[in-house]
Amino acid sequence: MKGCKKLLVSGLLVCLLFSGCGAQDTESTTAPATTVPATTTAPAATTTTTAPAPETTTQAATIVFGGEVYTVPEKSGDMLFTDDPSNKFIRAVTDKYGVDASLLACIYKNPASDSNFVWQFNGQKDADGKPVRTPDTLKYVYLLSADCTSIVRAGGFTGNDGVNIASGVLMMQTAKRLMIPEFQDQLNA
Repeated sequence: MKGCKKLLVSGLLVCLLFSGCGAQDTESTTAPATTVPATTTAPAATTTTTAPAPETTTQAATIVFGGEVYTVPEKSGDMLFTDDPSNKFIRAVTDKYGVDASLLACIYKNPASDSNFVWQFNGQKDADGKPVRTPDTLKYVYLLSADCTSIVRAGGFTGNDGVNIASGVLMMQTAKRLMIPEFQDQLNA
């Protein structure tokens, strides 16, 4: 259980920190690759170098939970998106929980880390038969280690496996308020 707590804390920090990081799909998948550019700024004008390297901005991600406001500075790195059923994180969730892979989407950290997320949606479809993947249709959030040996599931107040209620609610709210909006274009593709 100690590994799960470390994984959860690491995953929640990445959850809160990643907003605005680049998103692209580098695995060979059938889904098209998409990129969300990282936010950057140039150094101050008083710099004496002629070709300064850009720096990643340090903006804050904010979430309100239980009346408390949590603000954590951003962290640089790439968060990759896929909904390919052959992705190792999606396969790990389907193997452990028996979930239909068509209900799943994954964001994972590059370079590899223990902060990989699979989102399970409730299966609702629009008038054209296309899956509706929005914060309102999110059913579970899975947090996986890089080697897929540790998987925890958050469902908010219920459906938690490996996390307590408070952590489950925090994971769900972070996914709904910060993560899914960042990847809504990829989810709707």
